[in-house]
Amino acid sequence: MIDQELGRRFELDELLDLSATGELIRILSNVLGLRIRIYDREHKELFKTGEEDIFCSLITSSEGGEALCQGVKERLLTQPVSGSSALQVQSACGAKYTVFSIQHQFESLGRVIVGPYQDARLSDSELEAIAQRHHLDPGKFRMAYRDLPSLSSEQLKKNIRLLSKFFEVFIFINAKRLITTIMHLNMIMQNRDKIFEQIEKETKGTPEDVKEIDKYKDMF
Repeated sequence: MIDQELGRRFELDELLDLSATGELIRILSNVLGLRIRIYDREHKELFKTGEEDIFCSLITSSEGGEALCQGVKERLLTQPVSGSSALQVQSACGAKYTVFSIQHQFESLGRVIVGPYQDARLSDSELEAIAQRHHLDPGKFRMAYRDLPSLSSEQLKKNIRLLSKFFEVFIFINAKRLITTIMHLNMIMQNRDKIFEQIEKETKGTPEDVKEIDKYKDMF
């Protein structure tokens, strides 16, 4: 059974330990000014930072907006991301996202989606054209879009590199910790009978002692 544990594929929620790292991810999200979402390999959302921004609320409330957003989400979750590379995706409404894979032993455990953020190259006239195409108020759309995070290409690269390294380190640490725990448990199980024989010798052998030892035997 222990050998099966060591040989099986670990899942992202096991190795990331969001109960311990969640608050740190939120802090990173606030410092970088970028929304972060984490999905496992089955495309289940495990974690997200922040609430839906004004821009996304405006899009989803528009005619056909929910379908548009769902299409963007499917692209973000299904586009192939290889190795340590990052993929940039631009939605039909002009917002941009960056996706990178979380890996352990060269196997993808899931992915991180960063965004939405602005495409600095889009002019106000281009934004108004996008708004009209999606039957949105051009003024409200432009204001909501300009409220999205704006980063230079160099800033974005540095931020994504930082986030990627952050997840890489925590996955490595937690994988090592988990494997060490399993190996220690394996050692205990292999020496189980010897351990309990020694305990029985060292106790007085009262009925209460025997009952307590039997209880711990059942636990293993």
